[in-house]
Amino acid sequence: MKLSEMAVGQTAEIVSIGTEKKLTARLQTLNVAVGKQVKLLRRAPFRGGCMLDAEGVRLALRESIAQRIDVVLTKDNGQKT
Repeated sequence: MKLSEMAVGQTAEIVSIGTEKKLTARLQTLNVAVGKQVKLLRRAPFRGGCMLDAEGVRLALRESIAQRIDVVLTKDNGQKT
């Protein structure tokens, strides 16, 4: 599943990031990296992007970037579903 397909309030673990090297490195400094958990906090209207909590770091991502991040939904206790 893509990060862009998550519903508000869902938590997921990142399994892959398909962006260019420079952007991937920047995302890693913001806790958006393989193996990290993210929670979708809100979505902008008209598919404008999304706001995430990445293990304590809040950030907004463009929809085009969220579409390149693969995630696996987790249960409330952090276990993969």
